[in-house]
Amino acid sequence: MPAPARPATRLALRAAVVPALLALAGCGPSDRAASDTATAAAAPGGTVVVSTPTEPDNLVPPLTTSVLGKQIEDLVFERLADLGPTLNTVGDEGFVPRLATRWTWAADSLSIAFALDPAARWHDGRPVRAEDVVGTWRLYTDPATASPAAALLGNIDSVTVRDSLTPVVWFARRTPEQFFEATYQMLVLPAHVYGALDRARLASSEAARRPIGSGPFRFVEWRPAQFVSLAADTTAGRRRATLDRVLFTVAPDPATAYARFAGGEADVFEAVRPDKVAEVRANPALRLEVTPSLDYQYLAFNFYVKASERPHPVFADRAVRRALTMAADRPAIVRNMFDSLAVPALGPFPRAVANADTTLVPLPVSVDSANAILDAAGWTRGADGMRRKGTVPLAFGILVPSSSASRLRAAVLLQEQFRRIGATVTVEQLDFPAFLARLDARDFDAMLGGWNTDPGTAAVRQSWGSAGAVPGGENAGRYRSATFDAHVDSGIAAFAPSAMRGHFAAAWRTIRDDAPAIWLAEPRRVLGLHARLRPAGIRPDAWWVGLHRWSIAPGQRIARDGAAAAAPS
Repeated sequence: MPAPARPATRLALRAAVVPALLALAGCGPSDRAASDTATAAAAPGGTVVVSTPTEPDNLVPPLTTSVLGKQIEDLVFERLADLGPTLNTVGDEGFVPRLATRWTWAADSLSIAFALDPAARWHDGRPVRAEDVVGTWRLYTDPATASPAAALLGNIDSVTVRDSLTPVVWFARRTPEQFFEATYQMLVLPAHVYGALDRARLASSEAARRPIGSGPFRFVEWRPAQFVSLAADTTAGRRRATLDRVLFTVAPDPATAYARFAGGEADVFEAVRPDKVAEVRANPALRLEVTPSLDYQYLAFNFYVKASERPHPVFADRAVRRALTMAADRPAIVRNMFDSLAVPALGPFPRAVANADTTLVPLPVSVDSANAILDAAGWTRGADGMRRKGTVPLAFGILVPSSSASRLRAAVLLQEQFRRIGATVTVEQLDFPAFLARLDARDFDAMLGGWNTDPGTAAVRQSWGSAGAVPGGENAGRYRSATFDAHVDSGIAAFAPSAMRGHFAAAWRTIRDDAPAIWLAEPRRVLGLHARLRPAGIRPDAWWVGLHRWSIAPGQRIARDGAAAAAPS
């Protein structure tokens, strides 16, 4: 059976895809210590304070959509195995052992047996067992849970128990990213905690606010609008985190969050604005880490009226969506939002992923063309210069989170640019929890969103495919295209690199032409750090995943009263 090809790296902007995958019947890596060399050299201790303007939506992994929630969960819970620094998602090469110390592929490549670390313990002291992996898969995929990640687990046919330390993941078909699906897409949860919960009410359960995992940090406390505190777990019998504590402090707005970092109250701020870059670089106590990211920002259109299936009177019209895209001066908006620290987005993919099509030509910026399209589609101007079609005005609102100053600036610029083609636009700011609630309820016309995609080729199904348009899915605007879905599905299933690239190129052209969103910016990650921190590797997709290996020299540790009170030993 021929082996699938794999991307050589996800870090390069134009990842070359090369053949040669190790035989799928072999064993995975078995030495966790290789990835934790830096930890062994550092004396444990110290607190890292992360300043953020947002709050977690919840802390139950199958339901979490907020970035901060995912950051906390990646420290509290573990996967069976995790991505290596190259972000390869094809086959198992480069993956790092986590809960599983090794794995074995079946001869037909349709199942993988994972050997769990016998020393692994949940933070309440109970051992991690194969039944926990079975329960996790059931929780993620149960329709009652309505997990946004369920669409990414469709190829897993079942999970069974060979013995107490050996869960076996079975697949419906052989695909290039089977291993990635079985590991990256599921954080393993304790069955004795989550198995008995009402899956339709998980988000409001006590477990959604007080998670119990097996990761390097245990949950300590969550005070809404103030902080979430974590402490190094010292009970599991495996290597502990180098840091003693991590404290996520929640500020009311981005300016305050940054001020806490710049003033020395916090050690990390993950989104330094372009106008603050020089200030950070001039401060000897601070430094910047600028890396590629897997983020993109966009203005999404709702194809329907709120949560109904009634077509939206404005955005159900493809001509309107294309005209609005052409009226938006995307390069100017990106410069205003990020200065030189971002590039205009090409589509629902960052350039750093393997399926990116960097040759794709976006719809042109042309006010004249936009006006001509609207004229031809029957949207006529009135005496006030604003357009309507029959009794329907060309009018809509843009929803924007108040936690993002750059997105608010973009919304105001779009409002002005859309007025030039006769569209009346209002801008509505909401705090982040209210913003997410409106998205979940589908209660918006258009919204300025940001998406942190994962490195896998299937991630776009969740955010823009028909599978994600269901209640609770991440495709909040409910764009549905059978052509787009078919090309994405074919690209995901393709083992030949040329076939994968061809199908994804066709998918990107389809979504560009349908214009379900205006693709705005692809920012670089500008991470602000206190100079005393010693990071141990920063992955482009998730800077926080290596926090358990970060360290602070004993003489540079700061006694933070707030951190000590929030995260007691």
